Amino acid sequence: MLLRGFVRGVCRCLWVAFNPSEVAPKMAVALGIGLLVGIEREWSNKDLGARTFELTALLGTIATLFGPSMALLSLAGVFLIVIFANTRSLLVDRSLEATTSTALLVIFVLGALAGEGHLFTPVAAAILMTMLLASKVELHRFAGGLQPAEIRSAVLLGLLGLVVYPLLPDRFIDRWELLNPRQGG
Repeated sequence: MLLRGFVRGVCRCLWVAFNPSEVAPKMAVALGIGLLVGIEREWSNKDLGARTFELTALLGTIATLFGPSMALLSLAGVFLIVIFANTRSLLVDRSLEATTSTALLVIFVLGALAGEGHLFTPVAAAILMTMLLASKVELHRFAGGLQPAEIRSAVLLGLLGLVVYPLLPDRFIDRWELLNPRQGG
C-alpha cells in the first residue's frame, strides 16, 4: 500500500515536471542508439548486449532530466556495471572487456546528451561508434600493415596541419605585403 502511494506520487510528479511530448523523442533516441550499439555487441558475442546498452542510454536520458546530481549518481552506477562485467570476464575468460566497457560509458553520455535535447550528436556518434566496433578485423588488419615511415608521415602531417598551421599569423609578415603564411602562394 505504501509502495503504491509512493509510485503514484512519483508518477504524478514526473507528469507535471516533464512534458511527455518533449521527453518522448529524447527517450526514443536513447533507446535507438542503445539498440544500435547493443546489437553490434550482441553480434560480437559480448556479455553486455542490446538490453544493457538500451537501458544504459535510457538511464543517461532520465538521469539528465532529473538533474546533475542524479546524472553523476547514475554514472557511478554504470561504472559499477563496468567493474562487475570486467571482474566476471577476468575470472571466467581471463580477458578485459575494455572496448565494451568504454562503449557502455559512451552510450550513457550519449543518452545524457539526448536527455539534454541534443539529437543529432548522439545519433551520429552512435552510428560512428557502431561502425568502429563492427570494423574490428579491418582496423586490426590496417594497423598491422602500416610501416613505420607511414606512421611518421601521418604524425608529421597531423603536427603541421593541427598544431603548426593554427599558430601561424593570418596577416602579412613582410613590409611589401607579399607573404601571408595562411594564404600561401
